Amino acid sequence: MAVNGNGSGDGRKRLPVVDEGALAYDHPLYDTLLNVPGLSVATTSLDALLNWGLMNSLWIFPMATSCCGIELMAAAASRVDLDRMGTIVRATPRQAEVMVIAGTITVKMAPRVKTLWEQMPEPKWAIAMGSCAISGDFYRNLYAVVPGIDTVLPVDIYIPGCPPNPEALMQGLLRLKEKVALRRAGKLPPHDDRPGMLDVTRPSIARLLDPARDRALDQQQEDSALNASSFDRSDEPEDGEERAPDQLPDAIASTPPAEIEALLRDEFGVTELAPKDGAPVVAADKHVALARRLRGMGYQIFVYVVATHFPEKTGKVVAPERFEVAYALRTVGAGSKLVSWRLKLEPGQEAPSLVGVFAGADWQEREQWDLVGVRFAGHPDLRRLMMPDNWEGHPLRKDYPADKACPPWR
Repeated sequence: MAVNGNGSGDGRKRLPVVDEGALAYDHPLYDTLLNVPGLSVATTSLDALLNWGLMNSLWIFPMATSCCGIELMAAAASRVDLDRMGTIVRATPRQAEVMVIAGTITVKMAPRVKTLWEQMPEPKWAIAMGSCAISGDFYRNLYAVVPGIDTVLPVDIYIPGCPPNPEALMQGLLRLKEKVALRRAGKLPPHDDRPGMLDVTRPSIARLLDPARDRALDQQQEDSALNASSFDRSDEPEDGEERAPDQLPDAIASTPPAEIEALLRDEFGVTELAPKDGAPVVAADKHVALARRLRGMGYQIFVYVVATHFPEKTGKVVAPERFEVAYALRTVGAGSKLVSWRLKLEPGQEAPSLVGVFAGADWQEREQWDLVGVRFAGHPDLRRLMMPDNWEGHPLRKDYPADKACPPWR
């Protein structure tokens, strides 16, 4: 594919700019009608008519993943009213020709976006709306964010801003109309050549049409997008089966804090009931029994489980590596009370799971295993929840590099 802009008069090295002039699109309806005997006489008029109809009825498939999606919604409301341009939002990719990517795209989301893009009929176009969709913006060097949607699918129009307002989206659609009108003839609106900005926003994975891109990435991304392993549920219960939690007593009246202190001190051996650094610390082998006792005393709402990694410290302050897991429960009804406790774990030590006591602990413990790496003994389904199945490591550990690559997406 031809490129231009490889050099400049001042001697600076210029980034290659993709020449899309040869990318005139084909349309099945055009090809069919233009091959009908007798219609070739009206080729120019028919082509102009069909191109005009397409240009003035650009239907959007919204890929709104974060705050830019609110501006996309506002653009369809009465003040801007995209409908007057013939632009309406469709809920299926099979009835749309413009995908508007409005927001941050994560590594886990990227294969889904590409699958939806492949379902859209030709001719089709993509608009990257907002800084996150264009380059990842504030999050471009984070472990889970794709540094620009154009590393996944070809982008036709970029709308900068954080977020861009509805009028900016309308301006982008007007620019896209110009591109649609010219691209049939193999022409394009002029590029805004800003090599300095291109160098600043260069993604860790080369953009889709970048001549420097490794073409093997295309096949890897396609395989990942079409691979259904992330949706494998072979280890789920059979139809009609449930993982019911243990039958425990119903809640009774909420318990005064003094009784909780007595419970922790007398039955569970907790000596420091109000430590300065957080909730009381309970022995790992006793915390399931504590959860059962608290549920029987009225604490029936499972609020959270949060794991934290503390790396080894050396120097003036020396401390071994450890993990902490904090749990919280709440009572039901007026005057609701909260109780929390912590477990301190050595590297490799497992925390007993509370799934058998509170069903709500299931996905929350899975999340902490996925992100922090704490294993929960007895958990029935401990596998990835937030990150892709092939992700290496646990990104919320303190020793995990935030900009770690995840081929073929970043």
